[in-house]
Amino acid sequence: MSPRTLAFSSASGRAFTSTCSRPARAVSSARPQRAITVNCSRNLSQQQGENADSRSLNRRSLLLASSAAIAMAPWRQAEALEGAGAGFSSYTDPLDGFTLSVPPGWVVGEGELPGNSSFTGASGARRTLAWFPEGANPRDVNVTLVITNVSVEFTKLGSFGSPSSFGSSLVASQDRSYLLRAPEWARGKEPIQIAKLVDASELSGRYYVEYTVQKLPEPQRHLYSLLALGYNGMYNRLFTLTAQTLEADRAQYESTLLAMIKSLSVPQQRF
Repeated sequence: MSPRTLAFSSASGRAFTSTCSRPARAVSSARPQRAITVNCSRNLSQQQGENADSRSLNRRSLLLASSAAIAMAPWRQAEALEGAGAGFSSYTDPLDGFTLSVPPGWVVGEGELPGNSSFTGASGARRTLAWFPEGANPRDVNVTLVITNVSVEFTKLGSFGSPSSFGSSLVASQDRSYLLRAPEWARGKEPIQIAKLVDASELSGRYYVEYTVQKLPEPQRHLYSLLALGYNGMYNRLFTLTAQTLEADRAQYESTLLAMIKSLSVPQQRF
């Protein structure tokens, strides 16, 4: 079977490609399903470094990196989710104990990101999972979950600041709209990215951030992120769930993406 190239986009608007082969096999269920093994190679553009001396910026980078993880992860497996009914099926993870409601016809992939010492409070490899509708372009619509070990000083989400300040800082770190007011010679050759905050609030003890990102002249993307702290039986973990869709497709996918975001349940945190 010829390789399939999957293109993804991070929260920062950067585009990435992964070349994947997808052999199918039968899976026993009430409705015929298929499991898909994905072996990917990466073609990644180099990310701009964050200021390692800035503690608050590094904290905000945890969520920014999580949103980008779908593009960076070397996918090792993806499979069609069972649950052929009209409603969502409940995915329970055997390793980290979280649960997530997933629509029928979506596939899930898993990968791992190496640890990054520039992220204060994070240590070790970052486990990454992604869901997207089978048959759709996964770059245009997807839900990603990044699970990161956190240091003992991160005992509550307040360690990242208030929901409002966290969301504002996250979006401001991605917004380059001020360059539109600069003379052409000062803008550089890179496309100008515009990010706007829609909402930042607390949702059932978790942080919820909604925002838009557009890297001109590409279409605008709408993103929804949820931040939660939990425990996997060995370590306290930071769970960052991010859903995104093209703004033009928002009416089609928003209710599904929000249902997935709000359905996330993580094991109770221990200290």
